[in-house]
Amino acid sequence: MELMRGWPFVGRDAELASARACGSGEAIGVIIAAEAGVGKTRLAREILAGFEADGWHTGWVGATRALASIPFGAVAGLLPADRLPEEPGPSVLSLAADHVRARGARVALCFDDAHLLDRGSAAVLGHLAAHGLAFPVVTIRGDEPVPDVVTTLWKDGPARWIDLDPLPPAAVDQLIEHELPGGVEGVTRTQLHGIAAGNPLALRELLSGALADGTLRRTYGVWHFTGDYRPRGGIRQLLADRLHPLDPPTRLVLELLACGEPLPLAMLERLTDAASIEAAEGRGLAVSERAGERVLVRLAHPLYGELLRAGLSAGRARLLGSRLAGAALATPQRRRDDALRAGLWQVESGTVTRPDIVRVGARKAIDRADLALAERLARAARDAEPGIGADALLAEVLEYRGRSAEAAEVLSEVPPPGPERVRWALARSDTSYFGAGDVVAAEQALDLVAGGPGGDLAEGNRSWILMFDGRCSTAIETARRLLAWESANVQAVMWAAAAATASAGFLGRPAEMTYFYDRGHALAQAHVEEFPWSAVQLGIARCLGCLALGDLVTAWDVAEEGYRRTLSGPAPLMSAGWVGFRGLVECAQGRPVTAATSLGEAVTALKERDTVRLTGAFMAGLATANALSGDHAAARAWSDRAAQAANGANRLFAPWAVLGEAWARAAAGTLSDAVAAARESAALARDIDLPAVEARALYDVARLGYGAEPARMEELGERLGTPFVRALATAARGLAGMDGDALSAAATVFTGLGHPLLAAEAATTAARAYRRSGLTGKSALAMERAAALRGHCEGATTPLLDHGGTAVLTRREREVALLAAHHSSKHIAARLGLSVATVNNNLARVYAKLGISNRGQLAALVDGDGPLE
Repeated sequence: MELMRGWPFVGRDAELASARACGSGEAIGVIIAAEAGVGKTRLAREILAGFEADGWHTGWVGATRALASIPFGAVAGLLPADRLPEEPGPSVLSLAADHVRARGARVALCFDDAHLLDRGSAAVLGHLAAHGLAFPVVTIRGDEPVPDVVTTLWKDGPARWIDLDPLPPAAVDQLIEHELPGGVEGVTRTQLHGIAAGNPLALRELLSGALADGTLRRTYGVWHFTGDYRPRGGIRQLLADRLHPLDPPTRLVLELLACGEPLPLAMLERLTDAASIEAAEGRGLAVSERAGERVLVRLAHPLYGELLRAGLSAGRARLLGSRLAGAALATPQRRRDDALRAGLWQVESGTVTRPDIVRVGARKAIDRADLALAERLARAARDAEPGIGADALLAEVLEYRGRSAEAAEVLSEVPPPGPERVRWALARSDTSYFGAGDVVAAEQALDLVAGGPGGDLAEGNRSWILMFDGRCSTAIETARRLLAWESANVQAVMWAAAAATASAGFLGRPAEMTYFYDRGHALAQAHVEEFPWSAVQLGIARCLGCLALGDLVTAWDVAEEGYRRTLSGPAPLMSAGWVGFRGLVECAQGRPVTAATSLGEAVTALKERDTVRLTGAFMAGLATANALSGDHAAARAWSDRAAQAANGANRLFAPWAVLGEAWARAAAGTLSDAVAAARESAALARDIDLPAVEARALYDVARLGYGAEPARMEELGERLGTPFVRALATAARGLAGMDGDALSAAATVFTGLGHPLLAAEAATTAARAYRRSGLTGKSALAMERAAALRGHCEGATTPLLDHGGTAVLTRREREVALLAAHHSSKHIAARLGLSVATVNNNLARVYAKLGISNRGQLAALVDGDGPLE
């Protein structure tokens, strides 16, 4: 209990209420049975605390193995020190009864770990309960022999028996968040759940040890594992007690499971014997379960595997790997992960006899997004059987891990002949484009196999590269040709469908986006075992397309569902892309705090796994999120990191990256520079024909307080016809003419599409427009609406959301005011390219309009809760 002190009591409300009710019912006590560390003692303490609050007298009896050898040792505290009997006997029961009677009419006593009670102490428990002298709250280990008196309490008492299950996932999350405030990487959270398995003691020890040795760290505000967990401290001793003593045959069963669980029962029986397997299950250390036509055996708790593996010598681990590999290779590789396991066991045995299976295993590891394992297997296969195919596989994995220079060194400069030529071309194109931003070299590599065997794969990959390069119309044309090819490779078609889905969104074509997504999704569902990545790629492409179209409701639903489904599936490492795009959606919604957590998780998770170089886009999103939160230093830092991450690839995201820079400048108070960046973003989008992105960038120019080229906005609205772009054009017109009705209409559309921040800005400005026109009723309603919308925006700050008197400042006056709160007139003049006299004149007008007289009052408005917040 000392270990758990300070942790909240969670996940046991039903059990607590049931036990408390027994105190006023017919039950004569409560028995709590659970595995060690699940929380039976904590529940007992909460039960007694409740009784004490109701006026009961309470006491605690703690049984231990040491006291079990002393008659009445556990209940010594219930006996008067001045009347201890010289030797055990019936008089002890009377003394205990008298002592308890003296406490009052209602007494509750906890007998903790009652399975360790000596016979005399157990007799005291039974005597007190039978005569109604005390209400016993008894805790026992569910896997230990129970004293007869406890069984009698339950059968004849009757006492209420509570089997305490492991904590539910929601309660485990509460404990994780209590210990790790802030964001926790999704994969790390999944690992914490898996290792602790609902055991709060195991979770506490896990967190304590991992924090102490740096295995668990916080990067960019997100907690994540940096290495493997090894049991330490009390939980290690507890597990060791369960695993000792073991006879050699039973230990062999457990060690094999530790190295390869779950194992088919038939395989385990060939490696050990049925009696030893039964002994391991009988001791509660292993469990078997049916999976289809097979019976699989695994360890009863994940921590057993961690402890057993930590105790294996290198030689012992290799021997076990050899036995597992031999058994696996002697059976057909029929199931999805058979080749992965057989390949890994060969590598762990130190002897690769079937490099072909190791190569297949590497591809299975890629399918699960476990690129570190894929690299290990690819290197082992290449060492065992060198060749062009092995080089291409290793280069492919290295490129997936973002290590393009190493991939290029491994890959031959000269394309090989024969069937390996296609794999070489695919690897070379990815290395050239995503690694070096050289789209010409990438397409040249694909041209080498175009029209021949594997040409469809090359075209599928080409469409993917074209989309990321911002050439969305060409990507769609390439995809259409491939989808019309009846004999095209399924993988190639799904690549093309994903590329076309996102491209159609960026071009403002929702009907086409739906068409391509549906085509690809049908194939992905039919081939999910063969191509598990395809469903993820298509989902992310749909999310990206909806984000570009401004349909944040659908984008959020797709991203959140994909993230949750992936984390709970066989390949949780695939979640990095999902959480990143979820963060971009949250940022667009105007939820900067939540967005920063999601994007920080993505940037952390993508380290050495950024296959298509998404980190820069997510860093730009972090710049925007921090700018909206008012943290201009963090916004500047993230914008700079995004610029440093750029290598010429992924022009699709370049306009978004520049918009991140615009908001970073706005957060620093240099609105004219911010507007220049937003206009640059719009120009970039127009140059590569991304009209939906151009419209958003032009509207950001207006949001920052400058003219938004209404004519171009109207043109884009007419050209695309999508609800979002039309609403942007309407809002831009409303801002330009202070038209309250236009702004209110735009706010309605923004709200329906999931843009609370844009809606709040439009409603706020509509209120000002109505007030200027003397329409006080409409102004009040608009302000009420704006306030409700701002409640969804996590404190986001933008120029259009400023309150009160700032509405009367000109753009230049506002820019000077924001800088003057912390800088001298000389500094401002140099920064804005003005004279000091011009700065001071603007500042004087600011003071007059805001009703203040000095920089101190101005700083209070900027930094506090005033109108310049």
